[in-house]
Amino acid sequence: MGVSKAIEVPINVVGSSVFGIFPKISVERTYNMFISDDWLISAPGFQKLVEFASNGEGRGIFFSARGNFAMVVISAAVYIMYQGGAISPVGTLDTSFGEVSIDENLAGQIAICDGQNLYIFNEANNTITKQTLLDGSNPIVPGYVIYHNSFFLVASSLSSKNAFQWYVYTGSGNSVTFLNKYPIQSKPDNAIALQRLPGKGNNILVFGTTITEVWTQVEGPTSYRKVQSFNIDFGCASPSTIASSDQYVAWLGINENNSPVILATDGANTRKISTDGIDNLMKTIQFPAQSTADFYQQEGHLFYQLTFFNPEDNLTLAYDFSNDKFFDLTDEKMNYHPARKSIYFNEKLIFVSLNDAAIYQTGTEFVSYNYSLDPNAQGEIIPRIRNCKAVRKTDTSRFRAEQFTFWLEQGVNKFYGIDADIAECFGELVTEIGELIYTEDGLFLMLAEDGYCQTSLFRPVVDLAISTNGGQSFSSWVRRNINPSGDFRNQIRWNRLGQANEMILQLRFLGLQRFVCQQGTLSLI
Repeated sequence: MGVSKAIEVPINVVGSSVFGIFPKISVERTYNMFISDDWLISAPGFQKLVEFASNGEGRGIFFSARGNFAMVVISAAVYIMYQGGAISPVGTLDTSFGEVSIDENLAGQIAICDGQNLYIFNEANNTITKQTLLDGSNPIVPGYVIYHNSFFLVASSLSSKNAFQWYVYTGSGNSVTFLNKYPIQSKPDNAIALQRLPGKGNNILVFGTTITEVWTQVEGPTSYRKVQSFNIDFGCASPSTIASSDQYVAWLGINENNSPVILATDGANTRKISTDGIDNLMKTIQFPAQSTADFYQQEGHLFYQLTFFNPEDNLTLAYDFSNDKFFDLTDEKMNYHPARKSIYFNEKLIFVSLNDAAIYQTGTEFVSYNYSLDPNAQGEIIPRIRNCKAVRKTDTSRFRAEQFTFWLEQGVNKFYGIDADIAECFGELVTEIGELIYTEDGLFLMLAEDGYCQTSLFRPVVDLAISTNGGQSFSSWVRRNINPSGDFRNQIRWNRLGQANEMILQLRFLGLQRFVCQQGTLSLI
């Protein structure tokens, strides 16, 4: 018996989105999956919980710890959602689109800033009152609001005449009262946003467009004093990208000498979390103001989710602070993820949507994107894709790939029915670069082994495509069905993958179920 000449090469099925500056460096991407305990698993799906109107835009959501309710801004309307599920409209804003900042004080007030005006919701009488803010005789156009140490702090919109100032207010009843104002000092800049430093009780960040300063609250009439020994030599490209958790503040940073980078600080140290490839990607963002960001926790992982929703940018990234890796998130059509702001409320992680006037619950227990209020509806299949690292021999010689295999959990999920209506078939299955093609109803087409076209009710599958030109293009998909319930064989394989001197394997996981997979191997001759 001859000795096999095959060489077993590891394939990193478990991996993140690496983003090389050029495709030749890396086309590693992971869509709608993340790493947990060294396994690649499904990222959360979602289920619609509440629909406020037939159309509109989710602009913000805030949990009131004192009132024990959620405040939701949908287009121009403001709602209160109570623990028992009751919803009450409480007022309207002058604007109907764009992100809002919301915070509350100890006097039963909730401040809402829409980038044009500041509004105060008074819990005592359930009314919203628009505030008139003046800097001397000059109107203040507020751009951002937070609460800190008994004060409402208001940053300026760039359209404000004295945009270099930020302001301190006290409040009671239906209004706020001016207390102090401060200029940004380290550079000639504008004060566009503020944020509390987590765990640093008296300290805040004041964001400019090219500098970020640290200020501390002090006793006496001055209220706040700039920390002279420290600042961050990056400002903020868009206040909507600022998000805060119990450990970090993260944002899209920029200054007069550098293109945008993603930054995070814990108040003691500031670091760039974006890689070379992601920094290169950030340079291509054309509309940074059309963005949103948020922190949330999922299965013990802390994520910073950053979305650019203009169609020219169309991108959502999630950075996992638990393992320092980036992942791509999308909707069912590979566009940006619709989540804007999220809160934990009624023992559920919920978010408002960029795309409609609704609230959604999210979690790994949801295996589809369900836009119906019916929890038993099928929902949209989530495209889960993994581009693995390129396989190359150190001497650049050609090789023949005989077999690819990896571990995949199987046999633990039920299957759904199949709709194989040949009349719905048209066009090609996928584009040249592997993008999905959709029917007029928004369902993507898939080819069964019998040649019939199937829409989104189908047996769960794993597809494999191959690139032999450095990720410039991929082959057609080659499909493997996933075992039915009770068949726990957990290896999946493809044979005779062809010849090349470099090879990139792209996996696509499709089905109304969870996916849990481990590393793979490729046999080379």
